[in-house]
Amino acid sequence: MDSLILNQSLEIYGQSLVAICRLPARTSEALNLLKKGWSSVVVLDQNDQPQGLFSARCLLNWQAESDQCTFVAPAIALEDIDLEPLPAISISMTVADFLQRISQYRHSAETWALVSGDGKFAGILEVSSLLRLLVRTEESEKTSVISLLLPLIYQIPLPVMVSDHDGAIVGMNSAWRNSLYEISPRSEVQRLDSGRDVALELASMEDSPQILQANLPETHEFCTTDGASFTWQVVNVALQGSLQGLEMAIAYDITAQKNLAQELSGLSRLKDEFLTCINHELKTPLTSVIGIASLLSNNTFGELNERQSRYVKMIHQSGRQLVSIIDNMFDLAKAEAGQLELYSETISVKDVCLKSIQQVRKLVQQDSAISRNYNFEEGWELDINLDIDPTIQTILADEARLQQMLVNLLSNAFKFSVLPSGLVGDLPHNAPQIGITVRWWEGWLAITVWDQGIGIPEDKQSLVFQKFQQMENVLTRRFEGTGSSLLLTRHLARLHGGDITFVSQVDVGSQFTILLPPEPVNPDTQTSRIDGARTRLVLIVETSSEEVEVLRKTLADLDYQVVIARSGTEALEKARRLQPCLILLSPNLPMLSGWDVLALLKGDPVTQHIRMVMMKRVDEPRINTHQADGILLKPIKAAELNIFLPHYANIPKSLKFVYLNQNLDDTIIHLLQDLGHCLLEADDLTQCDVLSKIWQPDLFLLDGDNHFLLKHLETISHLEVLANLPILIITRSSVAEIDWLKKRFPSLGLHDCIGLQLEHLDSNRAEILLALHQSITNAVSYVTTHVLTHTLNN
Repeated sequence: MDSLILNQSLEIYGQSLVAICRLPARTSEALNLLKKGWSSVVVLDQNDQPQGLFSARCLLNWQAESDQCTFVAPAIALEDIDLEPLPAISISMTVADFLQRISQYRHSAETWALVSGDGKFAGILEVSSLLRLLVRTEESEKTSVISLLLPLIYQIPLPVMVSDHDGAIVGMNSAWRNSLYEISPRSEVQRLDSGRDVALELASMEDSPQILQANLPETHEFCTTDGASFTWQVVNVALQGSLQGLEMAIAYDITAQKNLAQELSGLSRLKDEFLTCINHELKTPLTSVIGIASLLSNNTFGELNERQSRYVKMIHQSGRQLVSIIDNMFDLAKAEAGQLELYSETISVKDVCLKSIQQVRKLVQQDSAISRNYNFEEGWELDINLDIDPTIQTILADEARLQQMLVNLLSNAFKFSVLPSGLVGDLPHNAPQIGITVRWWEGWLAITVWDQGIGIPEDKQSLVFQKFQQMENVLTRRFEGTGSSLLLTRHLARLHGGDITFVSQVDVGSQFTILLPPEPVNPDTQTSRIDGARTRLVLIVETSSEEVEVLRKTLADLDYQVVIARSGTEALEKARRLQPCLILLSPNLPMLSGWDVLALLKGDPVTQHIRMVMMKRVDEPRINTHQADGILLKPIKAAELNIFLPHYANIPKSLKFVYLNQNLDDTIIHLLQDLGHCLLEADDLTQCDVLSKIWQPDLFLLDGDNHFLLKHLETISHLEVLANLPILIITRSSVAEIDWLKKRFPSLGLHDCIGLQLEHLDSNRAEILLALHQSITNAVSYVTTHVLTHTLNN
């Protein structure tokens, strides 16, 4: 219904010409008014305030209560008669408010008294008359609006048809009549699966009154007399406002898209068949070539001279390289088609790194081009530095695929860390500096492969993860490969639920970091279960290497980890997977602009909670924030950047814990020591309190059943120092009672350790260490933040 009608006051619809009796009056006076033809009489007091409604029904009720058998007109006062109720309502109330009020009551009065601001009677309002008038007004306005709508749809080039809620056609344009007239409204048709996502997305917006709700799209196929077929997709939209009750159907000719999809499906099948053929038909003879070359190089059929031996090694190396290229191409095709499967198991991170290093060393030694292009000493062996955090032990992943990722990155690091001969002076003799660093990044396992090589030019960094892309540079044309290894590595990382990021500077080197969750991901959503509520991970979406490096150093000084994206599509993927605490967006990006990325992320329920800040140069035109949380001017200063960062309390890497003797399991003690924390042991709670005064520990650890906890927490609540320490309850049996304990001891800072399953320590050591670390961080940071807030308020 039109909002103009609903916003009108009730005064317009009231009746001021009515029969009135004022108290004190007798019943006979009101009865005379009924005899004159009035259906009812409004009874007012001396202040003109409505008291009720007098009608023939009131006389019948009075007669039923008397002992007389014949009807006699009463000579009593009106105030002694049971009048019909006449509720009063303000004359200035709108129609919408009145309808809402009467809809709240199951039994509402038919007649209402309209009163002025001072409560004096102004007229009556009959509900049935009001509703009939509103219906007639709406129908006349709908007819008027439809008469304006139909000429509009006649001019639309797409087929359009309007029908009512019964399915009757109200109007259609010539395009619909010529193409889709045979389709009856609400007929049973085949529905496209591709439309389900659109319908679900629209269904999630039901709370917004400005959005028209569309049904699932329908497809219709027609054949002409000459055998040609056409496919139409019809979307039905329920109209709102004055046109509520009508439905508009809009048709799209998707014949070309359907034919193209079928053609692409056939091409994809041919590509799969071709790759399968290549994988079989090329690898079979290559295996023979490699095998024979290996036999010749081992002098199985006789001694070879130096020249023959060199040629045989070249044949063997080239064959192995070609097999590696075929394997990468085949894996890449399967990954893009979603056919690549992982076989996750608990593996040692250090063992995988050592195996990858050994494999790369072997590949380098077998490469005959090394001896031709590089002047390394005889017996030289590639030295790869390995630095692993001692708290990192195992991870749940596919060992073969993780090793494949590391080998790809290490091979690239070696190739781009040395200069081929003939380009710069004499043959190089300095060994390349490359290595692997493994750390925890806010719950993610970060495996970084670094080198001190030639680096990647800034204008080529956005092409690194594109298929078959290599840097167009004289230096790299001498290097072997198809440019697909990095793309395959990213596919494998994302298949694990993680991602890959890199930073690089020309003549300085590159760092490629694989981010993996410590546990497998949901195969349907491909998202990790790592809690991003308190993450210190920042996503920088920027193409300039200099600005990325400045921001990275600034954030590192503030104890934040950085992930880089250099295109709009890459930013969308990383934001959804990694759930950073802040996204710094540059407007100028390839593929998708920064504003497009902002709109898509803010419209996605998975990422709309993330704080996003746009970056611009001073000389660029002034821009509005739109959906952004702010704008920063380049070069960005640390103080300005710090405004948008979540202010988490910095937790020291090494903490001091106090616990009771023989209260903690030895396994827990060893895990805490692996995390680098210091433990203070006491015989009883009194000694714990004394040690706490001296050593000022950060946390008190407590284990035991519910009875034990209740008894000790009661004692702790009366101690001077322990009562002010955060208490971490690590027993599994108390997890269900932690809420009750918090209510029982509100003055104590109680926390529980979630997800600590010691029976699976051998298989899930990384996950258990992470759960223990997060529980400790939450307990300590909660108290630290509380103290800081209390200090600032004072």
